[in-house]
Amino acid sequence: MTRIEFLREQTVSAANKCARTPMPPMDVSEEPLSLPERKALGLKKIFETMPVYIGKRERIVGTRTYFTPTEGNADGHDVFGYTLFAGAKYVNDDDIARFGRNQSYINRTHYTPDFGIVLSRGIDGILIDARERLCDAGLMEHQRDFLSSVVIAWEGLKTLILRYADEADRLSCAADDAADRQELSDIAAVCRAVSGGVPKTFHEAVQLLWFAHLGIIVESFEFINYGRLDVLLGQFLFDTPKEEVTQLLACLLLKMYDQADLNITYLGKYAAQLVVTLGGVLPGGEDAVNDVTMAFLDAIDQTRLPEPEFNLRISRKNPPEFLSRAAHLTVTGCNFVSYYNDDLFVESMIGRGLSPEDARSYAFDLCQDINIPGRGDFWVCGHPQLAFLLMRMLDERRDFASFDDLLDAYKALLAEEISATVRRYNEAEAQMTLYARGDYDAYFAGIRRGLPMDRGGNSPMAPLPLLSALFHGSIEQGLDVAFEPYPVKAKGMMFGTVVEAVNALAAIRRTVYDTKRYTLDEIIDACASDFAGEDGRILQAVLLACPKWGNDDDYVDTIAVDVMEFCLGECRKYETSLGGAILGGIHQPHPVPTGAGLGATPDGRHKGAPVAVTLTPESGTMKNGPTAALASAAKLDPMLVQWNMCVMVNYFSSVFSSTENGAGTFEQLLRTYFARGGMQHQPNVTDARELRAAQAEPEKYRDLIVRLWGVSAHFVDLPRNLQDEMIARFEA
Repeated sequence: MTRIEFLREQTVSAANKCARTPMPPMDVSEEPLSLPERKALGLKKIFETMPVYIGKRERIVGTRTYFTPTEGNADGHDVFGYTLFAGAKYVNDDDIARFGRNQSYINRTHYTPDFGIVLSRGIDGILIDARERLCDAGLMEHQRDFLSSVVIAWEGLKTLILRYADEADRLSCAADDAADRQELSDIAAVCRAVSGGVPKTFHEAVQLLWFAHLGIIVESFEFINYGRLDVLLGQFLFDTPKEEVTQLLACLLLKMYDQADLNITYLGKYAAQLVVTLGGVLPGGEDAVNDVTMAFLDAIDQTRLPEPEFNLRISRKNPPEFLSRAAHLTVTGCNFVSYYNDDLFVESMIGRGLSPEDARSYAFDLCQDINIPGRGDFWVCGHPQLAFLLMRMLDERRDFASFDDLLDAYKALLAEEISATVRRYNEAEAQMTLYARGDYDAYFAGIRRGLPMDRGGNSPMAPLPLLSALFHGSIEQGLDVAFEPYPVKAKGMMFGTVVEAVNALAAIRRTVYDTKRYTLDEIIDACASDFAGEDGRILQAVLLACPKWGNDDDYVDTIAVDVMEFCLGECRKYETSLGGAILGGIHQPHPVPTGAGLGATPDGRHKGAPVAVTLTPESGTMKNGPTAALASAAKLDPMLVQWNMCVMVNYFSSVFSSTENGAGTFEQLLRTYFARGGMQHQPNVTDARELRAAQAEPEKYRDLIVRLWGVSAHFVDLPRNLQDEMIARFEA
């Protein structure tokens, strides 16, 4: 058994579970320090006491071993609380009296830091930068408190790394095998080297990257993404042999999955679901694909796990073997790889005012949302839900003389919602800006008037000192990442339940205004009853037979493009309170819980039924095959999309296995789609027969991976309702 085969088995079986322990209560709330310093001190104490664990044959070490138990147990999995700071109290009564509430529980995630900062400066470099900045006599109180918290937090991480070095030395001395002793001694040396200094080998670079991410995940618990790891690690390749590079990257990928047995979300699994970005172009416009890029693809083939996910930026400048190799992974079931039209995304972001260098540097947050690592945080100024808004309008008014009148009224409502969404976001952002500027009186006066004290989970009561140091401008300005110190101020707006809305509009147009078979009152009343009775079922059948999105049918696609381009164009009229552009995106995650909150709709969909994932055809409505679904998506003006545009298509495995060159077939399909203006594609390659077999005999399908939306999972680990929703996607 190879090292990677052994480590994969250890990872999937959760061998590191033996080191996990409930975190003991920690209370630093009465320490004579500021709130940010106390938060950092709590983190430091975790790093100083959290059990260290080095598994057999590991080459990249470090794992989270503290967790917060919660009641219950699911399928033999540990159930634990999200954040360790439920057990590390740092907020005191004076803080709560000052702010009027306790927001230490919130934890804004969805960040993509620049790990290149710690790789290029080392931990000692970050500490030097923070301490030098603290020497500025002109700092305001909150700036000084923040910089001090950075020092405390990163000193804590340094301690954790040195504890791993000591543990590796201890294990080395106890090892009987000479090869094991040498490997453990090497691990100890690597850990000591990266505890402060800049990496001098590829092994050191990978290990430091992992320790930095591990520390941030302890601080933030999830959804802190990796960025462009091929670009970052490619700078440290030196003369490392190819086999060594691939092995170290495979070890890293297994580390990224080493808590997947924990059960803490409605997905029935750990919610890490982090994203690695590969390929594309460099900030100067050159091809970014390098030896590390290709080694990552080889490592993926060896590990084949649903996390991390890989988002591939496909540029005309990339060598053809990049996409060819990736296509092989896709058609063989790696349903955690997605593809982006790099040239169009870069062009569209430049068109919205981003510098060419920033636009070319994009990577991804969870759920396929674009971010500029360490330089911007595009998550999120609003999420208008188009189907919900349509049904709200139709519940209040149905006296439309024509379909154009109805569509105009709907657009007016969408415009109002977009304006109100930006206004609400800007109020919260402006509040946070007051605090960042040291205008505490105005900030607290706003809270007393009912204005929010936080911005989408960013609160002065929930600082993130470890993460903040990996954002450009944070140490320079003495500001936590919660206050947006980074240079790119743009934010994303994502439009959801789009497919249900446009399918409903097409059905209304066909049945009410074209054929005049039903009135709008009859359709909405039938929706209210969830198509009850024989008449309701007949009406539902008529609605279901109307044209549906994703079949290259201009009857519905024209409506879809009209509505989506209106929304994407409308949000361009606004900017954030800090002057950032509003970037347009179309995104609908969580199809089951979102659908559960939506009543029956005029497309024939039942009350509570799952909604479609973003621009994916609704289940059972893709009648003309994957190429037609992609053709529908390619009709949208790509220059209106800068942030997200998920098109997930489900392919039967036989589509590719029945041809001699299945990977080549997929590659050609994707290149054609991108040439027509397509922006993004998330393929799912399996079939309903295989999924049903996995339900019946899960032990035989442990490695079957499916794409849910922006996240992937082992199919057999999902709850039954999510399994059934996935099967429905493959059934007509």
